[in-house]
Amino acid sequence: MSAYKELPYFSIEEFNAILKEKAQMDRRLGQLKAAIKKTMEAFSTGIVAGSTAGSLKQLLNETGAIMPEQLRDLLNNSEMGAIICDTQETIAAISQNLIAVLGYTPEELIGAYKGMLWVERPRSQETGQLLCEAEYVYNIYKVKQKHFSAIHEDAYITRDGRVVPVLQHQINLLSKQGEVVGFLYLVINLSEEKSLELTVSKILHQIQRELLNDEALELTAEMKRYLSKDILETKEYLNNILETSIDGILITSASGHILGCNQSFRKMVGYSEEELVNQPVTNVSPLTGAYQTISGKPYTITEYDVQVMADTLETLFEKERSYATFQYFKDRNGLLIPTEVNLSLLKNRDGEIIGILRNIHNLTERERLQQKIKELSETYRLDNIVGKSRSMQEIFRLLKKVAESESTVLIQGESGTGKELIARAIYHYSPRFNGPFVILNCGAIPSNLLESELFGHVKGSFTGAIRDKKGLFEEANGGVIFLDEIGELPLDMQVKLLRVLQQRETKRVGDNRTITIDVRIIAATNKDLLQEIRKGLFREDLYYRINVFTMKIPPLRERKEDIPLLVDFFLKKAAPAGALVQVARDARKMLLDYPFPGNVRELENIIERALILCENNIITVSDLPPEMVEAAQDHLKKFRMPAAVSMPTFKRRVSTHEGKAAQPMLSAGRGLRQVLLENRKGAEKDMILKALSEAHNNKVLAAKILNIGRTSLYRKMKQLGIE
Repeated sequence: MSAYKELPYFSIEEFNAILKEKAQMDRRLGQLKAAIKKTMEAFSTGIVAGSTAGSLKQLLNETGAIMPEQLRDLLNNSEMGAIICDTQETIAAISQNLIAVLGYTPEELIGAYKGMLWVERPRSQETGQLLCEAEYVYNIYKVKQKHFSAIHEDAYITRDGRVVPVLQHQINLLSKQGEVVGFLYLVINLSEEKSLELTVSKILHQIQRELLNDEALELTAEMKRYLSKDILETKEYLNNILETSIDGILITSASGHILGCNQSFRKMVGYSEEELVNQPVTNVSPLTGAYQTISGKPYTITEYDVQVMADTLETLFEKERSYATFQYFKDRNGLLIPTEVNLSLLKNRDGEIIGILRNIHNLTERERLQQKIKELSETYRLDNIVGKSRSMQEIFRLLKKVAESESTVLIQGESGTGKELIARAIYHYSPRFNGPFVILNCGAIPSNLLESELFGHVKGSFTGAIRDKKGLFEEANGGVIFLDEIGELPLDMQVKLLRVLQQRETKRVGDNRTITIDVRIIAATNKDLLQEIRKGLFREDLYYRINVFTMKIPPLRERKEDIPLLVDFFLKKAAPAGALVQVARDARKMLLDYPFPGNVRELENIIERALILCENNIITVSDLPPEMVEAAQDHLKKFRMPAAVSMPTFKRRVSTHEGKAAQPMLSAGRGLRQVLLENRKGAEKDMILKALSEAHNNKVLAAKILNIGRTSLYRKMKQLGIE
């Protein structure tokens, strides 16, 4: 066959010789298929083979004694290969002719999982060698085998990675009680047939190209011209559809080797057509392991991803379609390409599955855009700390700098501003990140237990000390201890803490031995410690010991530009997966105006409460806490003005116009009614403009301030020429 394929041109005589050879091969193959079909019909329920592994092996090794005569004759055919497996697809026996084709030794195959012969078996990233990854081969292979008929075209892969197309037939092996204990696979090697079909296809393509100039064919010139035009234009039209498609097209056999692909797919993965066709699809489908995506994002393919792929194939075989499946492909440089794939089954006229078509949409640009958005959002976020205000950006800058040092840090801020988050972020970015992070709320532990909690105790040192106990400073050794609300420490404990900070040594209660510690101190307080010092409630020497580097966290009311970011952050954090929750304009305005005495913690609680109460994923004013609404209403009352101005007021205004200023208003022939009307319009305009200013141009809120309807406000603005 290879001699034919190497010829640059084929004569009619050569073509006829090839067709004759193909006809002979088809007849021989047809006879073999007919014999197999007859045998399978005769043993449609299965073959009694015994129930032990030994009895399965004997089916091939002692065919004369065990196999039915009809099967024995079939297996003696040199063109027929055979594999016997148990119900777990473990190979119990394999024919010598098939071993020779596959290039393995019997020892490598007996006892191995049959999936190792599967064409979609992956290769090692490092060595390029074929692997038998249990989670990949077992999951995907199992799904495909489940949906293959007893007779189907498949493909095996040899020890050196060559693809061998086969026709596979499955017969059940039964115990004497009729239970299925294994499978007999009758295998026909189709390599020569497929090679010959490829040669015929190439010849036909050449004949189509030269049809117009071939005078030897018994066709009129008009017929040749018409036929060639029809054949070529139809084929080129279909090829153009595939080749010019923006999306990638990948066609594989049902067993997993590549039958064809278009230019978009080849460009996406960076391979030529020759490098892809008839190769396992796993060449462009990643194995489990760590990768980098083409946009630079790290990603690990796990067993979960493999299971998702198996579930997708299950859906495909059951419904014949699978839409919008996310999948990574791998380019020739080993980088992952994010894609969205639509899958369809390809069937022949008899309804048998012959392949899978994948329509592949490249998501690389979308991922790059998402990565860019994420990078931009990280500018306003550090761990779980969110803020774009100038004060928070300065906090982020200082935090990263101080984290690299070993200095003691004092974090000051009102309750709920996120002092513990700042402390955790310092720990996270510090060289001590692999050590412990220990927290003590100094105001939450009774003073009589505080010393034991901080420094530990030995058994019997006080009533209830039934065993030795480590203190928090010991627990934090090699890491960080966070002393929250340090301003609540009693004075006697402040003295003991000062000694620990100075000497880096501690003693357990009831013990004279000193314990050396290596701990970084981060302290936090919501009190003004200098004022506490003046009151005699905090030691000045301890203050200067912990006040090496101070960070002051601003209250939320002083960084209102961070509120929208925080609202969105808490919505994403607390909302149900996939839910898109919105905040109505008036509710968002109320959140911006509220002073938040509880700071960020209060805002988080408010959002969590609103998510529970809101309808249709829209948070309205009615979903906010009553105390917040009352505070906002009190704020509105300060700016509320009367809807109309009384007559005496206007009289007083007119009377204040003295001399020349008042005279023209009356001398112009206009009556008092007109003067009052003009003054009223001016007053109304002033009131509306002031309300709009107070409401930051929010017309709904301005209408509430004026105590009129929104429609009335719009009408008056139009009458008064207010933009």
